[in-house]
Amino acid sequence: MMNHIVIIGASSSGHNLAFKIRERNKGCKITLISEEGYLAYDHLRLADFISGTISERDVFLCNEDDYLSQDINFLKNKKVASINIQRRLLYFKDKGNINYDILIIASGRSPTILDIPGARKEGAYRLYTLDDAKEFLKRYIASAVCIVGSSSFALKIAEVVSEKYGVETKILSPAVFNLADLPPKSEVINDTLAEVIGEGEVQAVKLTSGKVLGVSAVLFMDNYKANIDFLKNADIQIKEDCIAVNGLMATNYDNIFACGSVVGRDSLAVSLMLADNITNRLGQEDAGNISAVK
Repeated sequence: MMNHIVIIGASSSGHNLAFKIRERNKGCKITLISEEGYLAYDHLRLADFISGTISERDVFLCNEDDYLSQDINFLKNKKVASINIQRRLLYFKDKGNINYDILIIASGRSPTILDIPGARKEGAYRLYTLDDAKEFLKRYIASAVCIVGSSSFALKIAEVVSEKYGVETKILSPAVFNLADLPPKSEVINDTLAEVIGEGEVQAVKLTSGKVLGVSAVLFMDNYKANIDFLKNADIQIKEDCIAVNGLMATNYDNIFACGSVVGRDSLAVSLMLADNITNRLGQEDAGNISAVK
């Protein structure tokens, strides 16, 4: 019987894992699920896309033909709503379901929009997906941009925005950055956002200290949260907003694994190790099935 491996999340980790497993095992069935309407892409390249140094096509990690040639079933626009572990089924938000023998969760982590007044105004964006980047590019930027974020990616976006639009960026972060790492026209403010001000659209921000800054847009790039809402009623162990795994990246269920930022270990080495672990397991199961037939 052919094993069906299902991977939730077409992140770089999920995408690489699908291809590594196929490289090591030609007989299993592989399904890669993305809730976005695009092929797998590198989120870090969104900075280059916003700057205009690369096209949208250059963001993607492969093309449709690559999935077809490797016999990987790629499902776009499919948001997983829940998991039935006992029946080994995933249920989609738009109805329908899919079965699995081995499940890998690579759904990643994404920034959240702060629950503060005005955070949903036009001109306030969460910057994580390709659609987020496209929405931001529609915005007319004529004055400073407020970036809520502490990561190196937030600094890169600050640099790109300053260079592209010739405006200042106000980086709200509790972190202490090396001044040499700060892009030109960028200021780090060790304060938090209290309110987004404007008549229908972003015109200014008010900080917790009471200071008001005039800005033309706000980018939320902090307060990252694991994309695991679909595990709400599943008995999979979570530790500090990460899926708990052992040294082999297995959860508390021996046929459910996790990798990438959703477990706090986002590296190519981890993906390769997990691919080896799963293909070794498939090899053992295949050998067991052959023995049983004999």
